[in-house]
Order: sequence, then structure tokens, then C-alpha cells
Amino acid sequence: MEQKKQDYIRLGLTIFFSLTATIVFFFLIFRLDRIGGMFSVVLSALEPVLIGMVLAYLLCPVAAFLEKKFRKLGKFARTAAVFAALLLAFAVLALFCAIVLPQLAESVSELVRVLPGQLQAQLDRISAYLKSDSEASAAVMQMVESAETYLTDWIRTHLLSTVSTISGQVLSIGSMMVSLCVAVIVSIYLLLDRERYIAQCRKLFFAVSHNKRFNDAVLEAVGQTDRIFSGFISGKLVDSLIVGVICFVCLTILRMPYALLVSVIVGVTNIIPMFGPFIGAVPSAFLILLVSPAKCVVFIIFVVILQQIDGNIIGPKILGNSTGLSALYVTVSMLLFGKLLGFLGMIVGVPLFATLYYLIKRLAEHSLRKQHLPVETESYIVRKQDEGSK
Repeated sequence: MEQKKQDYIRLGLTIFFSLTATIVFFFLIFRLDRIGGMFSVVLSALEPVLIGMVLAYLLCPVAAFLEKKFRKLGKFARTAAVFAALLLAFAVLALFCAIVLPQLAESVSELVRVLPGQLQAQLDRISAYLKSDSEASAAVMQMVESAETYLTDWIRTHLLSTVSTISGQVLSIGSMMVSLCVAVIVSIYLLLDRERYIAQCRKLFFAVSHNKRFNDAVLEAVGQTDRIFSGFISGKLVDSLIVGVICFVCLTILRMPYALLVSVIVGVTNIIPMFGPFIGAVPSAFLILLVSPAKCVVFIIFVVILQQIDGNIIGPKILGNSTGLSALYVTVSMLLFGKLLGFLGMIVGVPLFATLYYLIKRLAEHSLRKQHLPVETESYIVRKQDEGSK
């Protein structure tokens, strides 16, 4: 009798919690916009903390390396290492700004000065060609009229909102500087006492989860995620710097216009896997085209060669097998996370997808081992002679 009573209680509790979960689910569905708004407010408030966490993650290897060098300082070794890592990061940034930004500004100012004349020269060439070909002239005039109509409509509908948006961003520079200062302070706290914060996370996780096998699997996955991200980010930054330097040296030798500006564009966009140099090459080729079409062709050939050298020699040497993804999965990850997160998604999409790939691979291998099946992919390749024998 007592057993039946307990069964009825369990059944009642199960039904109650199931109904509650269903009601909460539908409530979340119908209030999704408000929940999204609340989430964006919380995310905006915690933005300096998140930036500080990213900064601490990037500087942690440098701080750990410097701490070993400062061991003679005793208990002050970590403090000295953290501040030295921050000073080194700001020194590199300041050096970059001091060397690159003046020349970059000079290239941009020169571009602004000569761009109208270059555009006019190209338009005169096109006009001279069109005068000799009436059919091409009619087609081009139709395209120009369509572009003019679109530009007029855009100015009427979107220009004011665009100007107000830019003005708001200019006015928000002060708040951005405050957020950056807070982020630096947060990163200092995290770096100084990083083992304690990691231990608190582990403590909370073990308090919630009681399955040792599951805990070991999660910790292994977190460690693998850390290795993937740290290897990819640090390697890609070094790779992009090398590509930018090679691009600048070669463009200077080839006497290309706007060599520094183009090299910065190519180097920055090279952070995007596979297609980065080509993405940076599009606006760069347009700038060079305005000066010399022949040099533009040479530049395109050079970018193709540079991408092949980077993709087959420089990149693999630096990155190694940090992600373990094939070219197809890299493309899929860039398309997926680029659509979800924009430009940032194209950068971090590869390590994110590599982490998901690793987790799915481990789960699949665990399931196959339970069924006493082989885990090697080669064991599941079906060849034509095998199909014929069947």
C-alpha cells in the first residue's frame, strides 16, 4: 500500500513538472522578443567584463611565460609578470600606431586627393570607348540611370539615419574608453588570481554534477577547446603579420601604389581562414585599378601566389593541426558563423566549429565502442569492388 502511494506521488510530481515545463516553454516562445531585449541589456552591461575576459585569455600565455622569468622576485613575480604583459601589449599597439598609422593616413589622404582625377580619367576612357559603340553606350547609360535612381532613393531614405548613426558612434567614444579601462582592470584581476577563479568554476561544476565519467568528459572537452582556440588565435595572428610584411615588401619592390595601405588590408583580412587574402584583395585591386590597370593584373596574380604560399607553406607550419578540420568543414564553419555573427563569426567560426566537431566525434566514437564497432573512418569506406563482391 505504501509503495503504491509513493508511485502515485511520483506520477503526480512528474505530471506537475511536465506541465510546468510546457507552460514555461510556451511563455518563453511568446515573450521571445522581450527576453531578447533583456538579454541584450545584460550583455551590454557586462560588455567590459567580457572584453576583459578575452584580453586576459589572450595575455595569459605571455603572463605565464614572464612569471617563470621573474621567479627571483618571489611573491611579486606574478604581479610583475601581469603588468609587464599588459605593458608589452600596449607597447606593441603603440609601436604599430606610431609606424603604420602615419603612413596609412598619408596613403588615405593621397587617395582622397587623387581619387577624383583618377575616376574622371577612367570615365573619359569609358566615354571615348562608348562613342565608338552605340549598343554598348545604350546599355551603359541604362545602368548609369538605374544607379542614379538607386543612389537618389538611398540618399532620401537612408542618408539621415546613417549620419545620425555615425554621430552617435562618435559621441560614444568616451563610453568606449571607459569600457576599455574597465576591461583592462578586469583582465588584471583575472590574471593575478586566475587559478582561484578557475577553481571556483570547477567547484561549482562538481557541486552540480555528480557523475564522475561525465565530469571527466566535460573537463577533457574544455581542455581541448582551450588548446584549439589558443593555438588558432595565436597562430593566426602571427601568420597574418608575416603575410602582411611579405605583402608590403613585395608590393614595394613591384612599385605598387598604396603599398602600405594594401598590405594592412591584406594582413588584417588574412585572419579569416582560406578566403581572407581574396576578401582583402577586392578593395585593394580596385584602388590599384584606378592608377594602373596593368599593375592591377599583376597585383591579382601576386595575391593568388601569396594565398597559395600562405595556405600550403606558412599557415600549416605555424598553425599545424590546431583545428583538425578539412577545407570543406572550414568553408561550412565560415558560412554558418559568418551568417550568425558577421565578420567576427568568420574569424572565430573555425575554432568554434572545430570544438563542436571534436565533441560530436567523441560522442560518436563512444557510441561505436559500446557497440564493439571500429572507430576509424577508413573502416566505413565502401569501395566499388566491395559493392561488386556483395
